[in-house]
This record gives sequence, C-alpha cells and structure tokens, in this order.
Amino acid sequence: MAEQKAKRVWKIRTVKGYPEAHSHLLIGEVIDVTAAYVRIKCQTYHFGRSTGTVKDIRVGENGVRIVPWNRIELVNELPPDFHYERAGLSAEPGGDIVLTDEGYKCVIVRLFDSRKI
Repeated sequence: MAEQKAKRVWKIRTVKGYPEAHSHLLIGEVIDVTAAYVRIKCQTYHFGRSTGTVKDIRVGENGVRIVPWNRIELVNELPPDFHYERAGLSAEPGGDIVLTDEGYKCVIVRLFDSRKI
C-alpha cells in the first residue's frame, strides 16, 4: 500500500518584478515541491500598498500554479485543515484584512501606521 503524504497548506508571497507591482499571495494546498519549483493548487490575492478595505484585494481563480523558488519571497505554513477554498475575506477591528474559515484566521494585509513609531 502506498504511503499517503501529509496535506500541506501554504501561504506564499511572491517576488514582485517591478517597482509599481502589487503584492501577490498564493494560498492553497501544496501538490509537489522540487529543487526548482513549488506546484500548488491555490487561490491568488493581489493588492497594492494602499490597501485599506476588502474591496482593494483582487481574488483570482482557484487553480494549479507552478512557482519557481527564485520568485518566492516568503512561505507561511498554515494548518492542514484550513479550508482556503471556502474561506472569506473580512476586515478586523484593528484594520487588518484576514482570510477566515470555520476555525482559523490567516492575515492577508496587516495595516501598519509608521506615524505611530
């Protein structure tokens, strides 16, 4: 009997190739990892620097994407039972925008006011 791999759900932030680029996040289930790339079934989230509301985030289609490691800036491992496909975006009282399923919140945008430092 074949050994079953543990489910991995990742949030990946990709490198922006140009200064005016938006932030790009991929959130979903890892299908395959090689030395060259990550293959992931995911949703995409795109937003700019001045994101203040849920309406400022563009959500892409759920699909399989292949991302080269040299384009990945950061990976956060989420709980394996996080239901990214049916999670919803919402604004928190402090202004952060989160993706929430029945039991877990994943921060998409953390608002930060540098004037308070």
